[in-house]
Amino acid sequence: MKTWSVESLCLTVAAIVLILASVVALIALSDAHAVPRWLFSLTIALAGTALVVSLRIRALAMARNTAQSRYRHFIDTAHEGVWTLDGESSTTFANARLAQMFGTTPGRMRGRPMKDFLGDNPRRDLDEMISADAAHVGFTHDLSYRRVDGSIGWAIVSGRPMLGDEGVAEGTLLMLTDITERKAAELELAAVQIGLEVRIRMRTAELERSNAQLRIEVAERQMAENALAESFRELRQLSSHLETIKEEERKRIAKGIHDELGQNLMALKLDVEMLHARAGLRHPLLKRKVGDVLDTIDLTIRSVRAIMNDLHPSTLELGLPAAAEWLVQQFEKRSGIATSLSVSEGEGPLPDSHRTEVIFRIIQECLLNILRHAKATHVDVGLDISMEYLTITIVDNGVGMGPGDAAKVASFGLRGIRERVDVFGGQMVIDSRPGGGTTLAMMIPLESHATEAGLA
Repeated sequence: MKTWSVESLCLTVAAIVLILASVVALIALSDAHAVPRWLFSLTIALAGTALVVSLRIRALAMARNTAQSRYRHFIDTAHEGVWTLDGESSTTFANARLAQMFGTTPGRMRGRPMKDFLGDNPRRDLDEMISADAAHVGFTHDLSYRRVDGSIGWAIVSGRPMLGDEGVAEGTLLMLTDITERKAAELELAAVQIGLEVRIRMRTAELERSNAQLRIEVAERQMAENALAESFRELRQLSSHLETIKEEERKRIAKGIHDELGQNLMALKLDVEMLHARAGLRHPLLKRKVGDVLDTIDLTIRSVRAIMNDLHPSTLELGLPAAAEWLVQQFEKRSGIATSLSVSEGEGPLPDSHRTEVIFRIIQECLLNILRHAKATHVDVGLDISMEYLTITIVDNGVGMGPGDAAKVASFGLRGIRERVDVFGGQMVIDSRPGGGTTLAMMIPLESHATEAGLA
């Protein structure tokens, strides 16, 4: 049975009224007394009203059709997919954009169930979309959809239930915004992030292995450095011990020369002097020969004394200042180089015998180096004895040293001096330039418990 709309009924009634008005008008024209005037007037009024109503209804119908056309055009040209479902989740309407997203046409989508396109999503999300309890609430999800060709896309799906006249959900209106490209970018970014995390973990593991290996190498190097430092300490102990042994051996040899050779030479001199006295005038030739022997004996005694002083000067027993003064005088006498000594004695104690002997040899080695290499005409030697340190300064006006001269392979003199200074934990500084002379400064602790313990 055909259903009449309000617009159709109104137009039909208007047409009937106009027809009746036309019949009444014809009757009135043929016989003026056949139709009462009031009926004629009423008929004309009803006809006019029907005509106005029909025209108004027509105008409203045209406006509605125009609005519907505009709405349909808006729906068909929208960038979002518009999808309506009935109570059984079957398609009742799909715009062109939605059909394009799914790879089909709106006509082919009509009547197809929702699960044909969204069935790969969690059941809970699909039930939420078609649930009647969702009235006036709505929903929004990122869902995947399957195209007709089987490929997968992604969309932001948002919608609300479509309510009937009694407020009961009769279907669902969905709006789909395609985010396939963005989702692909997100998936690619996620893959890149996963790859980056894997590389970071691999790099972190590699760094941890490198750090572990580095810690092992550092520990081994530390052990090697400790062993090397221990070797240096033992070498310094050995060097100090050798210096002590050498000095003791010098003292022993000097004492042996004094006690044996010196006494024998003195006894021989006395005997020769007696022979020289008895020869007298009766044997002038013998007396002259004996005198020559006495001169030879005196020269030998002086040579022996010089050797004894070189081995172990007796002035060492008088302390460092006296020994240094004797050494400077002997150096000036033998080399012809003007040499001066300045001694500044503070309130501190004088160096002990062992330090005195080593410092004496240091100054002696420095003066010998100046004699061999410096070509100097003047040397200043300074001793500054404080409470804690002994400072030795030796300045010459010689040819000086060039860069790297102190590190030459054959420069054993400076190396020996530095080694003697290091034994006591001291420091040595060399200031020299070609043609500008050389200044050698050394600072030696007078009390060094660590060194003393190492030398014990």
